[in-house]
Amino acid sequence: AYFHYTSADTRQGLEIRDFDFSAVPEGMPVCCDASANLSSYPIDVSKYGVLYAASHKNFSTSGICYTIIRKDLITKERQMDAMPTMCNWVTFQNAPNKIYNVPVLQSVWIGALTTEWMIERGGVEAMEHFAIRRSGLLYDIIDNSNGFYRTFVTNTAFRSRMQVVFTIRSGAGADHELVEKFLTEANDELGWLDIRSHPLGIPSDAIRVTMYNHQTEDAVRVVRDFMHDFQKRHDSFAQRVGHAMPADSVRTSIHA
Repeated sequence: AYFHYTSADTRQGLEIRDFDFSAVPEGMPVCCDASANLSSYPIDVSKYGVLYAASHKNFSTSGICYTIIRKDLITKERQMDAMPTMCNWVTFQNAPNKIYNVPVLQSVWIGALTTEWMIERGGVEAMEHFAIRRSGLLYDIIDNSNGFYRTFVTNTAFRSRMQVVFTIRSGAGADHELVEKFLTEANDELGWLDIRSHPLGIPSDAIRVTMYNHQTEDAVRVVRDFMHDFQKRHDSFAQRVGHAMPADSVRTSIHA
């Protein structure tokens, strides 16, 4: 038996950065899908039986999976019968140079370049610093919007730094129309990609802003400024009080 969890859910904007290992029975391996946030903050790899991440988010293009496996789990005794070859860790472990098949070389090469780029900028500690700054720009304007924007994850400790997922007020009725207008302007008129996400218990689609390690802070500022302008145009409260952006979003988010 093993315990598996996903450390960052891109659909609703939830992220678990401080997993409670004491909740897992002693001796049970913990397996984690860290596809969305591996390398974005320091993590104690020794606590995991298996830690893996798809390459196409923080590292490279699609085609490979980064997997860290505890050595005692790569044995014939631990391996399930009739395991497909491409999922068989023992097969890969025993292959010459641990390479059983020809990998997707372009993905491997781009991943190596990306890793070097991250190291040059200070490693995972620096990536965490940048992630806090980027996501803080949007969370600050959401939290100071007087309810015009709202996130689906209400506990700030579990808000994702990789995807800021939100809606406009209730996301239903007239608010549904505002969500559609926001998405139409952002996606169709401004050309933003992947801004429309899955519905999350409301009639309208969710709004999702993705910001992996390579996303620039300037790009996120463009999103923030659009959100501010959109609220000014469509929120009667903001129009009455002359709603302004938080004075220093970056500094606020760093020390949050």
